[in-house]
Amino acid sequence: MTIKSISFDLDDTFWPLMPTILEAEKKSRDWIEKNYPGALNSLTREVSMEIRDKLLREDSTIMNRISELRFKIFLEAGIRSGYSENESTSMAEEAFQIFFVGRNKVNFYDGVIETLDLLKEKYSLGVITNGNADLEMIGIAHYFDYIFSPVELNAHKPDPKMFEAVLKETGLKAEEICHIGDHPANDVKASYDFGCKPVWFKEKEGDLGLDIEVPYFSDWRELPKLLEEI
Repeated sequence: MTIKSISFDLDDTFWPLMPTILEAEKKSRDWIEKNYPGALNSLTREVSMEIRDKLLREDSTIMNRISELRFKIFLEAGIRSGYSENESTSMAEEAFQIFFVGRNKVNFYDGVIETLDLLKEKYSLGVITNGNADLEMIGIAHYFDYIFSPVELNAHKPDPKMFEAVLKETGLKAEEICHIGDHPANDVKASYDFGCKPVWFKEKEGDLGLDIEVPYFSDWRELPKLLEEI
């Protein structure tokens, strides 16, 4: 059956995530050091993870609201450091905004934009992400007919709710949808199990580690031709 829509993962599929996150964290940390220096001891990686785990124990669904989770980590760090609730809230709001701007300053893999231009002419395009990237800020929202993240659905891949949302939005059958992503479990296996046609973005050398065979690409410029062969 012909592919009619392509859904994409974002982080580590359109762009490498970790360099972006590290730079965004550095900028927010630098601002805190200048304006709320007493909070730095509560924002070490070890303490931040402790706060994160505490928040998840209190409300496991906050994992589906990762912007809120990061904001609350900043807030808790401020309070633990002796700042008042108002001071901590102000710190958390500004620190998160600095982080979020940096988080959306992504560096695309070579060929991504050119390939989206080509694919948009032939397919309906969409996004299924576990992250909190803002495609309006990044400048690519206009390519996509649907965008689903954990905030809207209170679920995240590999939960089939993410793929069910695409079927409901498009009115298509699962086998008419190709899902493209880097993650073996969250993208490849989850979409395969749902009945979609997965394509693996394989940035680095290595095996998929699954007992299924799926098409893959490492150069974005190879994707249009690969899709014609599926």
